[in-house]
Amino acid sequence: MMKDRLGCRIRFIGFVVLVSSVLRAEGPAAETVILVHGIMNKPIVMNRIADALEKQGYEVHNWGYASREKTIEAHAEALSTYITTLGSRPKIHFVGFSQGAIILRYLLKHHAVANAGRLVMIAPPNHGCEMAEDFYQYGWFRTLYGDQSIKQLFAKQNNFLEKCGTPSLEFGIIAGGLGNEHGFSSRIPGDDDGTVSVASARLEGARDFILLPHQHTPLVWSSETVVQVGEFLRAGWFKR
Repeated sequence: MMKDRLGCRIRFIGFVVLVSSVLRAEGPAAETVILVHGIMNKPIVMNRIADALEKQGYEVHNWGYASREKTIEAHAEALSTYITTLGSRPKIHFVGFSQGAIILRYLLKHHAVANAGRLVMIAPPNHGCEMAEDFYQYGWFRTLYGDQSIKQLFAKQNNFLEKCGTPSLEFGIIAGGLGNEHGFSSRIPGDDDGTVSVASARLEGARDFILLPHQHTPLVWSSETVVQVGEFLRAGWFKR
């Protein structure tokens, strides 16, 4: 009798372990998310998003790079190399902030990424950044931002941005603005987050778009943004 009970218990435990492993393989724990920060940032600006996604079961890689020292093509090449070091992954999602979103656009257009999932762009200068072009004439600005990728983000030259293409995977855009005709900055036409206009953030082909009332960098720290990133990666839509 004791042996029968012990045998049943062992079989039950084995069944539970098997079911648990199957559920983990089908859930977020089987999926990877790569975060890419913006220019003049470090991975720390993405930490709040990273922490939330890890709690949801994703394997998160908060990728860092020398954001002002090379071109966007070079950054995309470096990221592609980094992805290959991860080996095979069932699914890889992406979250890019500001310049990071443009790097991801270029990566997904010009580099093969196996099992690419979804992409969230946060405050992306998809059609350039008016402020970057206006301030580039000043020496202090060039000292801070360099003369590489920042020039590729000018709003009035779109040749490079056109080369970044439109992502073929499902992607959503989170933009900052006030929902009016003025935005946070009088220097930028229309609504804006103080750095990037809402019009520039938009990109044809996006599955969803949401506007949150925050300025450029605070947008990536916002608890609202954190929730929306997780929702889009999970469901392919923002929460409303």
